[in-house]
Amino acid sequence: MVEQLNLFDYFPNQSSEINSTNDVMAGAGRKKYAYDCGEELKGARKHFSAAKFSKEWREAIEMDPAQAFKLVCKDELLSDFDPKRLRDDGFSSEAAYAVKLMWDRVCQRPDDNAQQREYFIQAVNQLRTILSEARTEEMFRAAIDQLRQYIRNAFLSTLHYKAKSDTELLEYRFWLSLGERFISLFIPKSGRGKPGYHKIFERAFYSDEAKNWAWAEERKRGETKRSENVERWERMVPEEVVRHSIEPSGVNKPEDLINEYGFRGIQFGNWVEDAAGRYHVLCAGNAFADLSSVLGLNRLSVSFYGLLGIAFGARGSGSAAAHFEPATNVINLTKINGGGALCHEWAHALDCNLYSYSHRFTNGKRAFLSGNEPGEFLPAEVSRAFKLLMKAIKSGKGFLRIAVTDPLPRPSGRYVDGVTKSLIDNGYDINKALAALKGRYRINQKTWKDIGIYYCNMLLEEGREVPKEFLIPTDESSFYLDAKRRGAYWKRDHELFARAFEAWIEDELVDRGMTNSYLVSGTRCIDGPYPYGEERLNINQSFRNWWKSILDSGILSEIRLWKNGGHPHG
Repeated sequence: MVEQLNLFDYFPNQSSEINSTNDVMAGAGRKKYAYDCGEELKGARKHFSAAKFSKEWREAIEMDPAQAFKLVCKDELLSDFDPKRLRDDGFSSEAAYAVKLMWDRVCQRPDDNAQQREYFIQAVNQLRTILSEARTEEMFRAAIDQLRQYIRNAFLSTLHYKAKSDTELLEYRFWLSLGERFISLFIPKSGRGKPGYHKIFERAFYSDEAKNWAWAEERKRGETKRSENVERWERMVPEEVVRHSIEPSGVNKPEDLINEYGFRGIQFGNWVEDAAGRYHVLCAGNAFADLSSVLGLNRLSVSFYGLLGIAFGARGSGSAAAHFEPATNVINLTKINGGGALCHEWAHALDCNLYSYSHRFTNGKRAFLSGNEPGEFLPAEVSRAFKLLMKAIKSGKGFLRIAVTDPLPRPSGRYVDGVTKSLIDNGYDINKALAALKGRYRINQKTWKDIGIYYCNMLLEEGREVPKEFLIPTDESSFYLDAKRRGAYWKRDHELFARAFEAWIEDELVDRGMTNSYLVSGTRCIDGPYPYGEERLNINQSFRNWWKSILDSGILSEIRLWKNGGHPHG
């Protein structure tokens, strides 16, 4: 059976009835489809009433690690940084520029865990306090002297024998959360040469680039340019939902999602009109029918026996088409762009609820199984299969692209004859020559890159064409390498898991002659953030092995354990 459903125009026989309510807000008493039912799904943002970056605020957002990752970053902490404000506060142009250069060296985000986020907030606030007095060159140099001692102590705290003999050093460790580029201002990576802050002195106080506040205007133009150059990927939202399936959904109204699949509550945004409400209800019912069919689940387990809630256009999060809230155990799909994202968000819900299950819902936090150690109650075979799955997702034989700069740099190392011979034996093809070295020598990433530069110099000396880029072999999957290239958000374990999961489900649907573009769509492309090729086949097989272990263990059939599980509000 083929169904094609359009958000605004797929009820030809009832359009006048539905469209008459398009401008009526929820709660006005006239809606027939877009109304809340079941348990009230309380807003995830209620905890933001605490002062931003306070202890209470930090504890609240850590209930949702994905939200914590997004909110604790340099841009948020320094949202009020403005050169004009520094000028009004009595800073010289040169000193303000030096402060700006210091902030440029701070990483955008700390490592993705609660402790490092706490450290990062503490470090940024202390750095802000110190730099707030650096109005002149003399005062800036005094601030650097103070920071130099703090960073030295932070560095010493990483040396076990030092920290053991002087435990007070541990009190400075939070400074390390500002990242390697900031730390290298005071502790050179090579251990030799002048610390990096000397270059800041030169640029800010002994060159023309910091004079007369002209840099502040250039900074604004540069920020606009940089934002335009940021690579973005947007999920393709299907204009029409196409479904090839014979699975009956059993859903015609919001209550049916509760009765058929066990969701604890259904929620609609104030501006979700009946046409959109009915569209989402029917499409979600069909999607969960197909998902449960592909996974071999009984339908109530799709909601983890009443732990999961679902919202439509009610809990938007920035520009996201959809999101999952670990703290409240709610999937939200936006009114216009939520189609095609349900499988991805359900993968997050599965990841999170299995982690809670593994601790019998007593661990006291909402987190993801991917990226965290499971509790003792997750069956051993499920845990083993999951580790193999995550290994398949992240490990492999991917290649890292290295751009060749002009002018061509000289290699920093000298290499044995076998390295040189590999280029000749492989017809002066750098990529083949590098691939042939893998397994013959122990080579780290920096050395791989240097050998590639060495080969480029060999080509140049022989009068051959030098490529614009070359590929160095790695032990990581192309999927993971691409995620790391896209940025910190993409490479997190639970995001890798969810994207690989939706790719697997789309392939499983295709193998069965099924389609459901509201459930999942757009993963079968080579330029998107999904596995492809042989890697995808291997990851899919790891998913099948893991899912078989789940079904064999019966953990998603133990209704009693899930019904007695941790409630997100109790």
